[in-house]
Amino acid sequence: MTFASIAGHTRVRGLLAQAIARETLPPTLLFTGPSGVGKWRVANAVAAAVNCLAPVRDQAGLPVDACGECRSCDRIARGVHVDVVRIEPDDRASIKIDVIRDLVDRIGFRPFEGRRRFVLIREADALEPSAQNSLLKSLEEPPPATVFILTTAVPGVLLS
Repeated sequence: MTFASIAGHTRVRGLLAQAIARETLPPTLLFTGPSGVGKWRVANAVAAAVNCLAPVRDQAGLPVDACGECRSCDRIARGVHVDVVRIEPDDRASIKIDVIRDLVDRIGFRPFEGRRRFVLIREADALEPSAQNSLLKSLEEPPPATVFILTTAVPGVLLS
């Protein structure tokens, strides 16, 4: 998954590429918008761009996109990269507190093979209130080298 493979979102892709090149990517990002516009694809592209072993570089030599072909990019695209944790709603369309507790335990360690660990939470509005409370501390003070990206079509239901 690369930024170049995503249609639209030109401004957002540019801003994210600049943050990655300057190494100023915030530790927590919230992608909002209607369902089906590509929030999840962009989240995966960010994880790939940061952890790519052979990143595409701009004229100044700064990494701005993933190559889409290296071992890391392949593992992220297949969903098996150890440092890219994906959390999605279960068959009841919710994310339970047990899943978040397990996540919090796992992210306390340094990334294993990538430069940064990514926690991608799809449809964050599906987080149960207890799960949101459990996650809140990690979002406010994320572990070193960990980036959280939450996607949602309904940001108003998230606790603040």
